[in-house]
Amino acid sequence: MWKEKEIMSKKVGAMGGNMGDAFDDGVFDGVKKITVAIEGSPFNCISYLKIEYEKDGKLDTREHGTIRGELKEFSVDYPNEYITSVGGSYDHVPYYETVLIKSLIFKTNNGKTSPVLGEKPAGTEFMLEGKNGGKLLGFFGRSGQALDAIGAYFDTGSLGGVAPLGGKNGAAFDDGVFEGVKKITVGKEGSPFNCISYIKIEYEKEGKFESREHGTIRGELQEFLVDYPNEYITSVGGSYDHVEYYETVLIKSLVFKTNTGKTSPVLGGTTAGTEFMLEGKNGGKLIGFFGFSGQALDAIGAYFGLPGGVGPRGGKNGAAFDDGIFIGVKKITVAIEGSPFNCISYIKIEYEKDRQLEIREHGTIRGDLKEFSVDYPNEYITSVGGSHDHVLYYETVLVKSLIFKTNTGRTSPVLGGVTVSGKPAGTEFLLEGKRGEKLLGFFGRSGQALDAIGAYFGPLGGIKGKPFDDGVFDGVKNITVGADEFSITYIKIEYEKDGKVEIREHGTNRGELGKFSVDYPKENITAIGGSYNHIFNYDTTLITSLYFTTSKGFTSPLFGKTKGTDFELKGENGEKLRGIYGRDGTAIDAIGAYF
Repeated sequence: MWKEKEIMSKKVGAMGGNMGDAFDDGVFDGVKKITVAIEGSPFNCISYLKIEYEKDGKLDTREHGTIRGELKEFSVDYPNEYITSVGGSYDHVPYYETVLIKSLIFKTNNGKTSPVLGEKPAGTEFMLEGKNGGKLLGFFGRSGQALDAIGAYFDTGSLGGVAPLGGKNGAAFDDGVFEGVKKITVGKEGSPFNCISYIKIEYEKEGKFESREHGTIRGELQEFLVDYPNEYITSVGGSYDHVEYYETVLIKSLVFKTNTGKTSPVLGGTTAGTEFMLEGKNGGKLIGFFGFSGQALDAIGAYFGLPGGVGPRGGKNGAAFDDGIFIGVKKITVAIEGSPFNCISYIKIEYEKDRQLEIREHGTIRGDLKEFSVDYPNEYITSVGGSHDHVLYYETVLVKSLIFKTNTGRTSPVLGGVTVSGKPAGTEFLLEGKRGEKLLGFFGRSGQALDAIGAYFGPLGGIKGKPFDDGVFDGVKNITVGADEFSITYIKIEYEKDGKVEIREHGTNRGELGKFSVDYPKENITAIGGSYNHIFNYDTTLITSLYFTTSKGFTSPLFGKTKGTDFELKGENGEKLRGIYGRDGTAIDAIGAYF
């Protein structure tokens, strides 16, 4: 485990003085809390640093320097939130006749920034951060009577990276992250090897497909294809074992599972040796691979992203940010930097989560501020458009303009640079979910300006529970709904496909059950309506009621109680219901539909 982490981490720094004793905490799974001691005048420095790391589910503490002065803490909601950068300053301290760390400041993946711990940045400022928004894994530096110097390890396998499993030989590879995976081909090398000799992945990025290949093509080629983007891989399983012929550990088999519940055949040899399972949290989708390969596939790791992510679009510079997902977006403020820059320098998003307002900010405020607000929760953003182009002054590609559209059909003005004809300047892009889903959050890259932007879209309702996706069928015959005093607890759908009935169930079967049937195929469901609301007993947002309308104009009884925000899902031209998706657990958290 140590070697896997060490291989996937990057050492940055150290910054500060050259006195004191060297320390090196190594790398851990993550950081939960940091405590510093701030020594006042005439010293004005960081005298002490305490870090609470997590490794293999256990807390591990490291301390450096000497406790003197006022203690200050910075905690994160680990593992959902993690530190992505360590900034601060250092300067010569006359009393100690040496250079010491004067201040520290931390930033997390959700955009939160700590207060300045210590003296307001004085002396030489610094910033330590990994690539692609990698999370902080450990510290090293120098300390004695105070904190002389500091450096940090950051995870280079970030953005949902799950460490590679298998052998230690072969050359390292890292495909990075894409928007999704369409097809995987593996080479199955038979006896006496019985291993995976080769893997080819067809990724999608910005509407184009890119292939990556690792290992050596030998043996039978086997494929696994998904109905992308409606279907995506959520877990990568398999096994690895020692292969005598190669005198090393290799991947023996692979198996993939998708959001629709489909599982691939076992690809490669039969499952043998040590079995493993790589999967993202909350049903995250597969967006990239890394590992080791040579004559065969030695080891494999995977990147997973949150479901519903589209993008990012724009440049490759700046620090990665990821706000995650919220119940919805109430207001967006952007700063438009004029000539000669003509770009979006800053974005501020006002999210709603559990009836509380949460703000995230990215970039640097310069230029004219413009706002776009929605009549939340009745109105919500369904698409994010705009443009990106090379900006000569910054010598990089930046987001030039943004434009938003809502479920009511309202469109914002073009925020940012436009051409003479009024169109967004540069390369245009459009980010939107499937079937009019609502905007739940942003991710991307930022620094002096907004380098790139991506967005999460999802079904109506809450953001807890696990994602489910039934996919598309020929039609729906019967729907059974369970409801208790708080919410819709359960839904059972009887689909028809190729003349056969297939059943899907979601949530937990409790409360009062009701059934709605249609005379399929003469009659079809054409709309799903209902409501969702924050349920204080569960401290989350859930679907509180459902009803169904048919092609003959009939409407089902109301299941549950109308509470909170009303909604209706339907096709553009009265199309029939062919499947549902959403989030569930002990109840139905969110729901979306295919027509």
